[in-house]
This record gives sequence, C-alpha cells and structure tokens, in this order.
Amino acid sequence: MINRVSTASQYQNLTSNLMRKQGELNQTNGQLSSGKRVETAGDDPVSSVTIQNYRQQLTQIDQYNSAITLANNRLQTMETAIAGVEDNLGATKQKVLGMINGAMASDDRTAFKDELISLRDGLLELANSRDEAGNYVFAGNQSDTKPFMEAIDGSMDYHGDSQSRYAQIDKSVNVKTSLPGDQLFTDIPNSYGDFRPVFSDGAGGLTDGSKLHLLSATTTDFSKAEDIQVSFNEVDIAAVDGTTTKEMQYNLTVGGKVVAANQAYDSEQGIVYKDPAVADSATLNLKFDGISSGDNITLKPAQTINIFDSIQSAIDNAERPTSSPAAEANLQRVIDDLDSGFVHMNQQRSEVGTIMQQVDRQLEQHLDFELTLNQAQSGLEDLDYSKAIMDMNQQMMALQASQQAFGQTKQLSLFNYI
Repeated sequence: MINRVSTASQYQNLTSNLMRKQGELNQTNGQLSSGKRVETAGDDPVSSVTIQNYRQQLTQIDQYNSAITLANNRLQTMETAIAGVEDNLGATKQKVLGMINGAMASDDRTAFKDELISLRDGLLELANSRDEAGNYVFAGNQSDTKPFMEAIDGSMDYHGDSQSRYAQIDKSVNVKTSLPGDQLFTDIPNSYGDFRPVFSDGAGGLTDGSKLHLLSATTTDFSKAEDIQVSFNEVDIAAVDGTTTKEMQYNLTVGGKVVAANQAYDSEQGIVYKDPAVADSATLNLKFDGISSGDNITLKPAQTINIFDSIQSAIDNAERPTSSPAAEANLQRVIDDLDSGFVHMNQQRSEVGTIMQQVDRQLEQHLDFELTLNQAQSGLEDLDYSKAIMDMNQQMMALQASQQAFGQTKQLSLFNYI
C-alpha cells in the first residue's frame, strides 16, 4: 500500500486554506457583481449599523416627500378654485354695476338677473370643488360631505366644519392642506365694520331720488351691539341777521330707545355716540354719504357677511323698478360686499401661496439631506472597483498557488524517496 508523506493534519490545513481563499474570491466576485462592499452585517459590523440608520432616514424622507406631493396637489387644487372665485366675484360686480344704470330697460335687467343666477351657480360649483381623491376641498374635516347646498328659501347652507386638514411634511412640521368653507364664503369681513344697512322705500325708508350710502358703522364693544335706526331731516337755521341756512340734522335710536334727537350732522366726523349715563358704554361711529332730507336707515349688527346672500340680494333686486332708491342702495351694498369678498379671497389665496412656498422649501431641504445621506451611505456601502479588482487578481493568484501546492502535496509518496 502506498501512503502519502503528508500527515492528516497537514492535509486538513491545506484543505482549509484552499477553501478560505476560494471563499474570499467568491466574496470579491459577489461584491463586483452587486457593486456593494457591505452586503451583510458580517462584512463590516460597524459600518452595517450606520448604513441601516441611513436607510431608515432615507425611508422617512421618502414618506415625507410623498406627503409633500399630496399636499402640493391639494394646495394647487385649492389655489385654482380660489382664483376661480375671484374671477367669479369680479364678473358679478360688473353685472351689478350695469344694473345700477337707471337707463336699462326691463328686458335688460331680466337678462342681467339670469346672468347673476348663472354666476351664483358657478360660485356654488367652485365652493363645492373636489381634489384628485374626490374629497371636498372646502368642507373642513368633513371631506366626504358636500359643503354648500341650497335651501328652500334660496340661501346657501354650509354643512362642513370649521377645521382644516393638515399634512406632516417633516418631523415637527405640519401644514394646512384645506381651508373650511365658512371661513372663505360665509365669514367674509363686513366692509362697513360692525353693522349692515337695511334699506326700504317710502315712509320709514329712503326718499325718492335718495343716494344715501353707508360709509362705515362701528362700535367699540360688539357684544353689546343693538339695532340702530337713523333718520335725517334738513331744517332752516335762522341767524341773528335774519338770514337762514340749511342744516342736516339726525335722530338716533339704539335698541328701540331714542338717544339723540335733532342733532347737527357733521359730514367729516359723522355720528359719534356714547351713552353718558354709563361709564364703560360702547362708542358708536357712523358715517354716511349722499344724504337726503327725510331718509331713514336701519343698521343690523353683523361683523361678517355671506357672499351667497349678497349675490342673492342682487338677484332679488334685479327686476325692481329703477326708480326705487332702496333697490339701488341694496345693489350698491352688494357692490361693497363683492369688493370685500374679493379682498378676502385674495388674502386667502395669498395664505395658500405662502403654504405652497413653505412646502417647496421643505422639499428642497429633504432633497439636499437625501443627497447627503446617499453620499454618506455610498461611502460606507459601495465598492471601490479598482481596489476590488486588484484584490481579486491577488486572490486568484493566491488560490492558484494554493491549488498547485495542494496538488503536489497529494502526489507525495514513499516512492519519491526510493
């Protein structure tokens, strides 16, 4: 029997060394194939932990970027809808201005009324806008509920809530992605201040040919605001030299109680009233223009207006006789409401634009941070190809040498020494 000179221990060492070098070469080939230096925690335990942290942060950034995409879509839908509302209010104002023209025939006013109805319906459609997911944009958190629906009396009822939806676009950054419909359409600031005028014709109302126009009506304590009636009367004031001058006087009634009578009206200062019997009573400030002797006007407490109600008022007054001073005054009030509504919508649109800018800035920050993380992860995880190829060549040479040594060792026997 021919026996090998190498011992079992030597044979085992050579086999282990051969397998180790083969494993190193296989690992290098695998790295070259994947382009990754660290594929498992065993490749580099310290770097593997850091790489895993980078991956978690990149996953979180992806989630925030998805939220930003959704937020941008909703904000763009909302901005487009508000821009449409601005255009609608501008067109409505032009129609009402045309209706104030007393030279219009009745057929013309009927046509204008039809156009106003069409514009109101268009405004309603904009108020019930939906986003790409079918959610109502202006319903607050009640995104499945149609926010505005017409009641039997023609008024528009709001069925959403007064909340806004938010999207989290960073760890501690949440942005609005919706505005409640009541904030946009039913809580528009009253252009006159704290009271709104109510006009009527005849006794207790406006005189024929009156151009009475409320400029402002405010109080220092709205919680105590009550209905106000103001009447005007022009009187002759005799001077000591026997001449007479005309003076416009007013009577002021607050809460059904006459508080001022036959007081001279100052067109610059207006009416300023404070109850002298109450130390902390509210101060009223009222200013008018276009006053005619015999005019009477009622003021109702109101700090906000519903733009749908204003347009409905224009529709209701569209076919009233052109000789009606109350109809003309009501239409002028609609003009003031539309102006206030336009300014309000512009402010809301500006708020949406500010949010969109914030979202864009946050996206840029995420992209910059994402690039930094990718570069850091790549430095730890990615393979240096030139070094890997050199290592592979060395490993192949070492493996070939080990294979040759192993082959020669296997062939050794006692016959080699005979």
